[in-house]
Amino acid sequence: MYMGSYVDSLREAARRLLRSEGGILYLNRNNSEGAIELMLKISDHVPSKITFPELAYIESQEIIFECPRNNFNIGKEEKSAEYCWVKSHKSETDEPWADFVKMVVELAVAGYPGCIGCGGPGSEEIWDEASSRLY
Repeated sequence: MYMGSYVDSLREAARRLLRSEGGILYLNRNNSEGAIELMLKISDHVPSKITFPELAYIESQEIIFECPRNNFNIGKEEKSAEYCWVKSHKSETDEPWADFVKMVVELAVAGYPGCIGCGGPGSEEIWDEASSRLY
């Protein structure tokens, strides 16, 4: 039986952000500058991406992305299966936002989503949210 990991879920969340068009990224205002910098880095490495998420600020430390079929949540509280849930308390760095930014940039530099196989392990398979939560 497949058991997920923090890194697997984080990678899936990064892929969802990179392959989506639009959406809303909810995050704490403390991360607003970093979010703008991230969007600029994405545009540098993925020039075909022309629609970026709207930024919305929330009080919690959660990072929530809502976009049809690409939802994710980086936080302590479990969301519905419509969301890829990244368990923020499993971060070895205790910096889930920094982990996420690093993963997004790594995938963008590798050419994701415009190439086959550059999205990391499991990128060509259908994401199994139920199994990925078993870590």
